[in-house]
Amino acid sequence: MDEIVKAIARPEVAVFLIPIVAIAGYAINRGLKSNYKHKERMAKIENGIDPDR
Repeated sequence: MDEIVKAIARPEVAVFLIPIVAIAGYAINRGLKSNYKHKERMAKIENGIDPDR
């Protein structure tokens, strides 16, 4: 396990790993936000509230 951490921490690897993790984190964040908005919209519709207001 320690060898894996040392291999990832090398600058040659980190220079590629950091942007990949940032992009993946952004995509996950957007997906979760979209899912939350959808659930909120569906709850409004179920309660008889106009979701577009």
